[in-house]
Amino acid sequence: MSNIGKRDRQIQLQAPAPAAQDAFGQPVGAPTYADQGTEFAQVIYPTAGQELVQAAQQTAVQPVQFVLRYRADVRPTWQIDFEGTLHLITAVTEIGRRQGLTLTTQRRG
Repeated sequence: MSNIGKRDRQIQLQAPAPAAQDAFGQPVGAPTYADQGTEFAQVIYPTAGQELVQAAQQTAVQPVQFVLRYRADVRPTWQIDFEGTLHLITAVTEIGRRQGLTLTTQRRG
């Protein structure tokens, strides 16, 4: 079980919002996200960042883990806003039996 005292950083959880659709039912515009609540989390930087080539453009990727209290609703399709930087959730791992969650993310930029 993780120590609650280490959860000293505030994060904003965000879920994908329903996309606007055109006359053919296809999504229009960039995906948007809706706030799902603020949590206190421990922030862990497990390894050094790496660079990927994505869409013919070099992009820096930094893996980051957030440890927070248990929530049953968090999904890998969500993202985290941490200090103005977006982190895409790649994995949601339960700690113990609903003692907490570890959210593995990738910070881009």
